[in-house]
Amino acid sequence: MAKREQVVSGVAAGEAVRSIAQAQTEYEKLVDEVRGYCRKARELREQAAELRRSGRADSHVGTEMRQLLDHAEQYELLADQQDGHPRLEAIRHIEGLQCEASALRGTVKHNQGVLDRQRKELEEAKEEAVAMVQRAEERVQETERLIAYEMEKLAELEGNGVE
Repeated sequence: MAKREQVVSGVAAGEAVRSIAQAQTEYEKLVDEVRGYCRKARELREQAAELRRSGRADSHVGTEMRQLLDHAEQYELLADQQDGHPRLEAIRHIEGLQCEASALRGTVKHNQGVLDRQRKELEEAKEEAVAMVQRAEERVQETERLIAYEMEKLAELEGNGVE
């Protein structure tokens, strides 16, 4: 009686690992993007501070400082937007993929056990088949010897009856 086991291929496990790596790469890009926005905001605030320290008091300097600070604020808003929901989603996605990969590792381990057992059963079946063939060959040889003996007896009986 053949046992059937559900076997998940290593392809699925490989795909999960690639998905995790891809999600981590995307997450790192997102973090780098947030850092870039924060760096730009800091640079613009530093430029505004330099203008303030320069001591110039004309209206053009005030307008330029306000524009620099407004741009810095926009970059901070972009950083906050990227750092909030998308970042959490990326983290959740990575965690989900890691759970899936862990489950696949368990399935692959199970499948390896199934494969090992099936290989053992195959070897046992081969050994049993070899023994069955040997027994069948021995029965054939025994039958051939019996027929030869009976043929001799028959020839002997037929030879004795003629004399």
